[in-house]
Amino acid sequence: MIRRLLAVGSAASIIAALGVAVSTAGAAASRTSISFTSTPATLTFTEHTTTPSATGPATAAGATTGGATNSGDTAADNGKPGVSALSPKGDVHRNNSHPGGGVLVNNSASGTSSSTPATSSSFAGQAASNVTCSYFAHGCNPPDMALAAGPNGVLQGVNTQFTLYNGTTGEPLWVASAQNFFGISNEPDSCDTTGGAATANSPFLSDPRALFDPSTHRYWASALQVEDALGIAPGCPFASLIWVGVSATSDPSGAWHVYAFDTTAPGQNGFATDYDHIGVNGQGFYGSANMFHENAQGNVDGFYAEVFEADKAKMEAGATDFAVHAFLNMQGTGPSTKRFGAFLADTVQPAMNEDSSAGADETFVDTIDGPDLNNGHFCGFAGGGFNQACEGLVVWRMHDPLGSPTFTATFIPAAPFLLAPAQTQPSCSQCVDSLDLRITGRPGIRNGVLYGSWDTAIQSSGQVVAGIEWAAVSLGSNTATTGYFCDNAGDTGSATFGTLMPDAQGNVTMVFDHMSSTTFPEIRYITKAAGAANFSGQGVLLQAGANDYRPAQCGAANFGVCRWGDYEATSFDGAGHIWFSSQFANTLNTGAPQFGRNWGTWIGAIAAS
Repeated sequence: MIRRLLAVGSAASIIAALGVAVSTAGAAASRTSISFTSTPATLTFTEHTTTPSATGPATAAGATTGGATNSGDTAADNGKPGVSALSPKGDVHRNNSHPGGGVLVNNSASGTSSSTPATSSSFAGQAASNVTCSYFAHGCNPPDMALAAGPNGVLQGVNTQFTLYNGTTGEPLWVASAQNFFGISNEPDSCDTTGGAATANSPFLSDPRALFDPSTHRYWASALQVEDALGIAPGCPFASLIWVGVSATSDPSGAWHVYAFDTTAPGQNGFATDYDHIGVNGQGFYGSANMFHENAQGNVDGFYAEVFEADKAKMEAGATDFAVHAFLNMQGTGPSTKRFGAFLADTVQPAMNEDSSAGADETFVDTIDGPDLNNGHFCGFAGGGFNQACEGLVVWRMHDPLGSPTFTATFIPAAPFLLAPAQTQPSCSQCVDSLDLRITGRPGIRNGVLYGSWDTAIQSSGQVVAGIEWAAVSLGSNTATTGYFCDNAGDTGSATFGTLMPDAQGNVTMVFDHMSSTTFPEIRYITKAAGAANFSGQGVLLQAGANDYRPAQCGAANFGVCRWGDYEATSFDGAGHIWFSSQFANTLNTGAPQFGRNWGTWIGAIAAS
């Protein structure tokens, strides 16, 4: 949503030809001299009930109708205002290709993995159009997407629309705009001119998220709302909200209890939400967001990350007799702090505890994305290549979440990572976005192990490409096994936006995006067998690309790097399947409803317990 704003060891510590996976159980990073702080707060909320299945017909913009970015697409605005997530560090608008060094990797990626099963379901999801994203006249991109798969249907959220699909046939059962899904009122007096006259009364909604809770068989969904902040709707009353819905029963076509959480904590006037996340465990519902403040000139002059909890059982019942505790301004200090300043956490992801193995505490995680707490590296955001690689994760724990919660953190050493270059497609080099160093997809917990991944620069086959670093964090010992995944085919191929889901046996499935100088942007998935050191092979094709992505814009002198992402999604349905959805480039159509923005999404599933 909106935009993106605002590096352990020297080069010698980045091991040449780094192996396929690295265990940090014996890592000598300076844990004892690293500490973390946060500030407690409380948030307010409101509640009501909706029935989204009654808000729209059972039709959806399918994967062949294609893309959008915003209503602009001019040299003056670079075609990118108002729709893509702010980056707390580095390249504000993600316009740069970030050339430079990468971590060295020697993983074998030829062929397909024998551990990766064929799909049990595979069908088109939503695609870019002025229906999928109704706020802008020509739609919007990238296709931020949400997924909640259960026995009674597969719920996908993309931009400003939710669709419930039959998981067997892929048939849309109902479609609802995010505004109708959450039952959000129009803005007053046509106050919002950001999206044009047709949407002058519409709330600005973005960043949909969703999950299915296999322990209670409830569907959850969320989206953020921003008004009079971050360049959105300057004439409207200020709003910074995360809307959260939970199905009243296991039937997502029935009633939903909807909550609006005001994310602007007391004393933080003017700070607005971006890049929200949700998770649950046995006791609570958890949310997080990056919070930004802009001055009168429209420049970001304040930032902090925020997490909060709410009583899951009471939300499932539509109750309101609970408090919402929050923690904000998470910071870290270490050996490098005196010289380079404190580490300011961002994108602190709540985990999805699939089997309650993490106990009553809720677990959150983020990357140390600069400055590195041991030596002050900035992870490539300021250039420097190999010499600026960062290492490490932070695992945060909210203790006694429904009572008197406290918030603590532990530094977890990890293999080096570095800001990735933009991706290459047949029509242009380093012209499609690869994101920054945040964990984009929701982390999952199974058998006391947390799984997550993020993009990194990887030197493979003599070239620096965008790849993926993954981590499996043992929550009992606070140690991690990390590894790299990349195309490694020697053709500038990238692997980005990886999102992981473990099964009960320790197998881990990852969905990811892939493109190269000879391959249109496509979707692949791959499974790492329990006990295997790393993902092996190039994965299985879920949906092939049909065209270059936005060939007239991507790489053009007055346009630069095209948006891609911002995140993909996975879901465990509690009934023997792991589901995933991601983005590909579909057939180009310069007319309505695509307007030359040719992205689509695809949904797949494999058998897994």
